[in-house]
Amino acid sequence: MSLNGTMKRAATTVVAVTASLLVYTSAQAAIPASAFADPYQAVPAVAANQSQVVYYRDGTAGHLATTAHVYIDNEFHTSLLPGGYTVFCVAPGAHGLNAVLDDAPRYEGKKAQPRTTLEGGKTYFLKVSEAGAVLPTAVTRADAERALVSSPRQAHVLSRASAVKACNHVAPVEPQVYTLSSDVLFAFGKASYEDVREDGRRAVAAIVSELEKDGVALDRIDVVGHTDPIGSDAANETLGLLRAQTVRQMLIESGLSVGSITVQSKGRRELLVDDCLGDRAQLIACNSPNRRVVIQVYARRE
Repeated sequence: MSLNGTMKRAATTVVAVTASLLVYTSAQAAIPASAFADPYQAVPAVAANQSQVVYYRDGTAGHLATTAHVYIDNEFHTSLLPGGYTVFCVAPGAHGLNAVLDDAPRYEGKKAQPRTTLEGGKTYFLKVSEAGAVLPTAVTRADAERALVSSPRQAHVLSRASAVKACNHVAPVEPQVYTLSSDVLFAFGKASYEDVREDGRRAVAAIVSELEKDGVALDRIDVVGHTDPIGSDAANETLGLLRAQTVRQMLIESGLSVGSITVQSKGRRELLVDDCLGDRAQLIACNSPNRRVVIQVYARRE
């Protein structure tokens, strides 16, 4: 064989190996461990001059499947296998951003990208559409991080997207935490606005007064309802949420100036006391510390 023939054959081999790294479509080929890196951990906030994107794909890591090619501003960033994720940062503003299933070797997905406007200082969670939709699916942080538990970062190719920059993470803001006893706020099993006791109204008013006196600019408030273990899981999830919603309503009506007030329920999942015994009356009394509404106040970054 001539030297030119040998070189052409070698070049063909290199292309074939590269393609196998990108698509893994062979039913016989195993996905190497090097395709994935560290498992997902909650991403910290980014500086105001950057936007952060967590792009992920549902499924089980290591399963053979067609890849999803992620493009940023008409340039290839990575290829996501089932169960994989990628994190990247770009400058705020409008960007072409999508993930396309199995568009090799022509890579048509990067040629007609939808534009997405990203705000500075924000983190976006996007999920690959397995139905073949061009637009990504926006997901809340809570839903995304439930899906991302133990998911590995995709690490088998280098990004060619020139818009991608190293993320400039900022230290997390520690919230100021106020804990209200649900027994002060409500009678047992109650949760509505009309059910709030006078002592409960005074307790919420005292928190509002303290926040206004401090004069700190508020970014957001998270209101979290907790219950005792008496009753079903579903009933406790609902009760915790209803109580959190009632406290949120009281905070809004107070006129407190804040960017957003979110609510969630932890139900019976974060008990402070878990060794209560006895009849119903004894259980209710013993579980009093578990029944609470926690208000987490986050100051705005300067």
